[in-house]
Amino acid sequence: MKSAKRQSYLLLKQFLPMSASDMVMALGDPIIVFVLAGLPNGTLYLAAFALGKGVAVFFESPIISILPTSNTMAGQAKVRQLLLCFVLLLGGGLTVAMLLIGSFIGIPALFQISQPVWDSALLIILLLCPWPLAIALRRFWQGKIIRAGFSGLIAKGSVLRCLLLAVTAFAISAVTSRGEWVAAGALLAGVFGELLFIRYKANKIVLDEVTPHYSLPTNLSEMGRYYWPLAQSMLSLWGARLLLPFLVAATGELFIAVWVAGWALVISMSNGVRMVQQLVIRNVDYVARQQLCYFSLWVGTAFSFILFLIAVTPWGQAFCRYYGGSQLLGDNISNVILAACLLPLLMSLQNYLQGLLMVKSLTNTIGRSALIANCLMVLGAVFFTQQGYHPYWIALVVSVATIVEVCLLAFYLKASEQSQPNKLFFSSKSTNL
Repeated sequence: MKSAKRQSYLLLKQFLPMSASDMVMALGDPIIVFVLAGLPNGTLYLAAFALGKGVAVFFESPIISILPTSNTMAGQAKVRQLLLCFVLLLGGGLTVAMLLIGSFIGIPALFQISQPVWDSALLIILLLCPWPLAIALRRFWQGKIIRAGFSGLIAKGSVLRCLLLAVTAFAISAVTSRGEWVAAGALLAGVFGELLFIRYKANKIVLDEVTPHYSLPTNLSEMGRYYWPLAQSMLSLWGARLLLPFLVAATGELFIAVWVAGWALVISMSNGVRMVQQLVIRNVDYVARQQLCYFSLWVGTAFSFILFLIAVTPWGQAFCRYYGGSQLLGDNISNVILAACLLPLLMSLQNYLQGLLMVKSLTNTIGRSALIANCLMVLGAVFFTQQGYHPYWIALVVSVATIVEVCLLAFYLKASEQSQPNKLFFSSKSTNL
């Protein structure tokens, strides 16, 4: 066993590139928010962007697990080819579904959304219809690259995506003041540029064939049955998050603009801890559980402290006013960030516990915990938005729901360890820390 300091250094060395990749990718929304806030009718476009991007992310949610699935199956050419066919069908189907969303003409009345905001959001949704297919194909090729051990290429792809998004957003805003074209054009330019880069790099990689220790799908029907539980878990999570901007939109354009701008910063910072889960899964047999837990706490605390500084320090509040385009919007954004500043710490613990449960194949407990927490989140958001409360109450609801989920995950982990104490997670050790 390596020394604790040496292990901590190696964990940090693994974590930083993965975290940087997620954070760079998450910068896209704040960049678009910044550009939209500076346009005429910026508040309307911010509200429309929150709804349009929320719908696009909801349709993306079933394909989020394509990445680990591709990573798992990348070692066998026939299964990989079958998965590619499945990805094309799934991504294509979701693209068609986004086109059909326009038929739901009752949505504005159902959520009390103003017609101008919905008309603008609908145009963003229609322009973004290729989004699910592009994301699905990108995740498929990323899985092959990760399997080959070239994770650095994933980070380079994220940087390229962010640069293309920023350049496109500013370029389009220079020729038109229509926020729909700015938002959708920037998002599509970024993701398609990244897809071409990842596809080019993945094609140059030749993987050795490996023999699986478990049965893998041999046709599309089996692939669908294999993948459905993974898609179902992501649908419940992102479905709940999609409802939040719709609910906040009923309280008026100012509050939805505050929510989308504040939440974009909060979730960008929180995304920095998502890879804690991958770190735990990879190192659970090589590093003491206590050290992995301390590492998760340290990482989460660091990201939460940054959000706290942005919310309460004079330079942080000045940044919020500059970012929001006005003192009114900036001061309200600071309140939302302060209410949600513990979220990175909570999400770090959440990912730590989920990683331990996943390697125990207790994925049903993860889904159960997420469903309870997400239902609580939606019920709380419905109550506070119907009362017309400020969006920082919604941020508090999200934090409380995450605390509940962390407690449930810890309970299920504790219960599993009482039935199988001191059991290794993997039957063999093919890699070292």
